[in-house]
Amino acid sequence: MAEFVNSIGQVRGKFGNVVAYVRANGKNYCKGASISRKPSTESQKQQAAAFAVVVSRKGWMARAIRLGFPGNQYPKGFNGFTSANVTTAVTVEKVNPMKPIVRYKKAIQEYRGIIDYSKLRVAAGALVSPVVGCEVEAESRKVHFSHQGMAVEAIDCFWDDEIYGVLLHEATYSCKVMRLGTRGEDWNESMDFPEEAETEGLVVYVFARAADGKDTSDSVCLKCNG
Repeated sequence: MAEFVNSIGQVRGKFGNVVAYVRANGKNYCKGASISRKPSTESQKQQAAAFAVVVSRKGWMARAIRLGFPGNQYPKGFNGFTSANVTTAVTVEKVNPMKPIVRYKKAIQEYRGIIDYSKLRVAAGALVSPVVGCEVEAESRKVHFSHQGMAVEAIDCFWDDEIYGVLLHEATYSCKVMRLGTRGEDWNESMDFPEEAETEGLVVYVFARAADGKDTSDSVCLKCNG
Protein backbone atom coordinates (compact mmCIF):
# COMPACT_ATOMS: atom_id res chain seq x y z
CA MET A 1 0.00 0.00 0.00
CA ALA A 2 1.26 3.48 -0.85
CA GLU A 3 0.01 7.03 -0.21
CA PHE A 4 0.12 9.42 -3.13
CA VAL A 5 -0.67 13.07 -3.88
CA ASN A 6 -1.82 14.35 -7.25
CA SER A 7 -2.97 17.65 -8.70
CA ILE A 8 -6.34 16.45 -10.06
CA GLY A 9 -7.93 15.52 -6.74
CA GLN A 10 -8.86 12.15 -5.26
CA VAL A 11 -8.66 9.09 -7.48
CA ARG A 12 -10.68 5.92 -7.02
CA GLY A 13 -10.87 2.74 -9.04
CA LYS A 14 -8.78 0.00 -10.58
CA PHE A 15 -6.07 0.71 -13.12
CA GLY A 16 -4.48 -2.49 -14.42
CA ASN A 17 -3.27 -4.30 -11.32
CA VAL A 18 -3.35 -1.16 -9.14
CA VAL A 19 -6.37 -0.13 -7.03
CA ALA A 20 -6.73 3.50 -5.90
CA TYR A 21 -8.98 4.37 -2.95
CA VAL A 22 -9.60 7.04 -0.32
CA ARG A 23 -9.46 6.24 3.40
CA ALA A 24 -11.47 7.91 6.17
CA ASN A 25 -8.65 10.40 6.76
CA GLY A 26 -9.24 11.78 3.27
CA LYS A 27 -5.89 10.66 1.92
CA ASN A 28 -5.46 8.80 -1.37
CA TYR A 29 -3.83 5.36 -1.29
CA CYS A 30 -3.09 2.64 -3.81
CA LYS A 31 -2.39 -1.06 -3.54
CA GLY A 32 -1.62 -3.93 -5.88
CA ALA A 33 -4.45 -6.17 -7.02
CA SER A 34 -4.11 -9.80 -7.93
CA ILE A 35 -4.11 -10.46 -11.65
CA SER A 36 -6.69 -12.98 -12.84
CA ARG A 37 -5.03 -15.83 -14.65
CA LYS A 38 -7.82 -17.80 -16.26
CA PRO A 39 -6.69 -20.82 -18.29
CA SER A 40 -6.12 -19.48 -21.79
CA THR A 41 -4.19 -22.06 -23.79
CA GLU A 42 -5.69 -25.28 -25.09
CA SER A 43 -3.69 -27.49 -22.72
CA GLN A 44 -4.51 -25.28 -19.73
CA LYS A 45 -8.21 -25.40 -20.53
CA GLN A 46 -8.15 -29.16 -20.98
CA GLN A 47 -6.49 -29.58 -17.60
CA ALA A 48 -9.00 -27.21 -15.99
CA ALA A 49 -11.92 -29.13 -17.50
CA ALA A 50 -10.52 -32.45 -16.21
CA PHE A 51 -10.08 -30.96 -12.76
CA ALA A 52 -13.62 -29.52 -12.81
CA VAL A 53 -15.29 -32.86 -13.54
CA VAL A 54 -13.41 -34.55 -10.67
CA VAL A 55 -14.27 -31.66 -8.33
CA SER A 56 -17.95 -32.13 -9.17
CA ARG A 57 -17.85 -35.55 -7.42
CA LYS A 58 -16.70 -34.08 -4.12
CA GLY A 59 -20.13 -33.78 -2.52
CA TRP A 60 -21.83 -37.05 -3.33
CA MET A 61 -18.71 -39.23 -3.04
CA ALA A 62 -17.55 -37.70 0.23
CA ARG A 63 -17.69 -40.80 2.47
CA ALA A 64 -15.84 -43.05 0.02
CA ILE A 65 -13.18 -40.38 -0.49
CA ARG A 66 -12.71 -39.88 3.24
CA LEU A 67 -12.19 -43.62 3.81
CA GLY A 68 -10.18 -44.25 0.65
CA PHE A 69 -7.64 -41.44 1.01
CA PRO A 70 -6.36 -41.35 4.61
CA GLY A 71 -3.24 -39.38 3.64
CA ASN A 72 -0.49 -41.94 3.09
CA GLN A 73 0.76 -42.20 -0.50
CA TYR A 74 -1.57 -39.40 -1.62
CA PRO A 75 -2.74 -36.27 0.20
CA LYS A 76 -5.60 -36.77 2.62
CA GLY A 77 -9.22 -36.70 1.48
CA PHE A 78 -10.37 -34.84 -1.59
CA ASN A 79 -6.90 -33.56 -2.54
CA GLY A 80 -5.71 -37.16 -2.73
CA PHE A 81 -8.75 -38.20 -4.75
CA THR A 82 -8.03 -35.40 -7.21
CA SER A 83 -4.32 -36.22 -7.49
CA ALA A 84 -5.06 -39.89 -8.14
CA ASN A 85 -7.65 -39.33 -10.86
CA VAL A 86 -7.33 -36.07 -12.83
CA THR A 87 -4.61 -37.32 -15.18
CA THR A 88 -5.52 -41.02 -15.32
CA ALA A 89 -9.30 -41.40 -15.17
CA VAL A 90 -10.50 -38.42 -17.23
CA THR A 91 -10.57 -37.78 -20.96
CA VAL A 92 -11.34 -34.30 -22.27
CA GLU A 93 -13.19 -33.45 -25.45
CA LYS A 94 -14.05 -30.16 -27.13
CA VAL A 95 -17.69 -29.11 -26.84
CA ASN A 96 -17.64 -27.75 -30.40
CA PRO A 97 -14.66 -29.18 -32.34
CA MET A 98 -15.20 -26.78 -35.24
CA LYS A 99 -14.77 -23.61 -33.19
CA PRO A 100 -11.36 -22.19 -32.20
CA ILE A 101 -10.78 -21.63 -28.48
CA VAL A 102 -11.54 -18.16 -27.13
CA ARG A 103 -9.13 -16.82 -24.55
CA TYR A 104 -11.70 -15.16 -22.28
CA LYS A 105 -14.12 -18.11 -22.11
CA LYS A 106 -14.14 -20.47 -19.14
CA ALA A 107 -12.60 -23.88 -19.73
CA ILE A 108 -15.88 -25.74 -19.08
CA GLN A 109 -17.61 -23.66 -21.77
CA GLU A 110 -15.27 -25.08 -24.41
CA TYR A 111 -14.23 -28.48 -23.02
CA ARG A 112 -15.96 -31.27 -21.13
CA GLY A 113 -14.26 -33.84 -18.93
CA ILE A 114 -15.51 -37.43 -19.11
CA ILE A 115 -14.72 -39.85 -16.29
CA ASP A 116 -13.84 -43.44 -17.14
CA TYR A 117 -15.28 -45.16 -14.08
CA SER A 118 -13.37 -48.36 -14.81
CA LYS A 119 -10.18 -46.35 -14.17
CA LEU A 120 -11.44 -44.13 -11.35
CA ARG A 121 -9.84 -44.83 -7.99
CA VAL A 122 -12.07 -44.39 -4.97
CA ALA A 123 -9.11 -45.44 -2.81
CA ALA A 124 -5.36 -45.46 -3.33
CA GLY A 125 -2.53 -46.69 -1.15
CA ALA A 126 0.22 -49.22 -0.51
CA LEU A 127 -1.84 -52.18 0.70
CA VAL A 128 -2.43 -55.17 -1.58
CA SER A 129 -5.78 -54.88 -3.35
CA PRO A 130 -8.35 -57.49 -2.24
CA VAL A 131 -9.64 -60.34 -4.39
CA VAL A 132 -13.43 -60.33 -4.13
CA GLY A 133 -16.15 -62.03 -6.17
CA CYS A 134 -19.10 -59.94 -7.26
CA GLU A 135 -22.53 -60.60 -8.76
CA VAL A 136 -25.11 -57.95 -9.63
CA GLU A 137 -28.72 -59.12 -9.26
CA ALA A 138 -31.00 -56.65 -11.06
CA GLU A 139 -34.33 -58.16 -9.98
CA SER A 140 -33.62 -58.00 -6.25
CA ARG A 141 -31.56 -54.79 -6.65
CA LYS A 142 -28.63 -56.26 -4.79
CA VAL A 143 -24.90 -56.67 -5.31
CA HIS A 144 -23.49 -59.86 -3.78
CA PHE A 145 -19.85 -60.05 -2.65
CA SER A 146 -17.89 -63.18 -1.76
CA HIS A 147 -14.42 -63.56 -0.28
CA GLN A 148 -12.13 -66.34 0.87
CA GLY A 149 -9.91 -65.52 3.84
CA MET A 150 -6.18 -65.57 3.19
CA ALA A 151 -4.05 -68.21 4.87
CA VAL A 152 -1.01 -66.13 5.87
CA GLU A 153 -0.09 -62.49 6.26
CA ALA A 154 2.41 -60.79 3.97
CA ILE A 155 3.92 -57.36 3.43
CA ASP A 156 1.12 -54.80 3.04
CA CYS A 157 -1.49 -57.57 3.37
CA PHE A 158 -2.83 -58.32 6.87
CA TRP A 159 -5.59 -60.50 8.35
CA ASP A 160 -7.33 -57.56 10.03
CA ASP A 161 -7.39 -55.31 6.94
CA GLU A 162 -11.00 -54.23 6.45
CA ILE A 163 -12.63 -54.70 3.03
CA TYR A 164 -15.12 -52.09 1.83
CA GLY A 165 -17.60 -52.18 -1.02
CA VAL A 166 -18.61 -49.03 -2.90
CA LEU A 167 -21.57 -48.63 -5.26
CA LEU A 168 -21.62 -45.57 -7.53
CA HIS A 169 -24.43 -44.40 -9.77
CA GLU A 170 -23.65 -41.17 -11.58
CA ALA A 171 -27.14 -40.44 -12.93
CA THR A 172 -28.62 -40.26 -9.42
CA TYR A 173 -25.48 -38.82 -7.75
CA SER A 174 -25.40 -41.84 -5.46
CA CYS A 175 -22.51 -43.34 -3.55
CA LYS A 176 -23.06 -46.16 -1.08
CA VAL A 177 -20.23 -47.52 1.10
CA MET A 178 -20.28 -50.62 3.29
CA ARG A 179 -17.74 -52.55 5.37
CA LEU A 180 -17.92 -56.13 4.06
CA GLY A 181 -15.51 -57.98 6.36
CA THR A 182 -11.81 -58.51 6.95
CA ARG A 183 -9.14 -59.96 4.73
CA GLY A 184 -8.59 -62.95 7.02
CA GLU A 185 -12.25 -64.11 7.00
CA ASP A 186 -14.51 -66.03 4.63
CA TRP A 187 -17.65 -64.01 4.03
CA ASN A 188 -20.62 -63.44 1.75
CA GLU A 189 -22.27 -60.02 1.98
CA SER A 190 -24.83 -58.08 -0.02
CA MET A 191 -25.44 -54.39 -0.66
CA ASP A 192 -28.72 -52.91 -1.86
CA PHE A 193 -28.62 -50.59 -4.85
CA PRO A 194 -28.58 -46.88 -3.98
CA GLU A 195 -32.08 -45.39 -3.96
CA GLU A 196 -33.53 -44.93 -7.49
CA ALA A 197 -30.39 -46.38 -9.11
CA GLU A 198 -30.74 -49.06 -11.78
CA THR A 199 -28.32 -51.64 -13.14
CA GLU A 200 -27.44 -49.43 -16.08
CA GLY A 201 -24.77 -47.01 -14.91
CA LEU A 202 -24.00 -48.91 -11.70
CA VAL A 203 -20.30 -49.14 -10.84
CA VAL A 204 -18.94 -51.46 -8.13
CA TYR A 205 -15.60 -51.14 -6.35
CA VAL A 206 -13.82 -52.79 -3.43
CA PHE A 207 -10.74 -51.76 -1.51
CA ALA A 208 -8.84 -52.76 1.63
CA ARG A 209 -8.24 -50.43 4.55
CA ALA A 210 -5.79 -50.99 7.39
CA ALA A 211 -7.36 -51.69 10.78
CA ASP A 212 -5.84 -48.47 12.15
CA GLY A 213 -7.18 -46.50 9.17
CA LYS A 214 -3.76 -45.18 8.18
CA ASP A 215 -3.47 -46.82 4.76
CA THR A 216 -5.57 -48.38 2.01
CA SER A 217 -5.14 -50.41 -1.14
CA ASP A 218 -5.90 -49.15 -4.60
CA SER A 219 -9.56 -49.73 -5.31
CA VAL A 220 -10.59 -52.46 -7.75
CA CYS A 221 -13.47 -51.86 -10.17
CA LEU A 222 -15.50 -55.10 -10.26
CA LYS A 223 -18.43 -53.93 -12.42
CA CYS A 224 -18.84 -50.95 -14.68
CA ASN A 225 -22.21 -50.96 -16.47
CA GLY A 226 -23.34 -48.23 -18.84
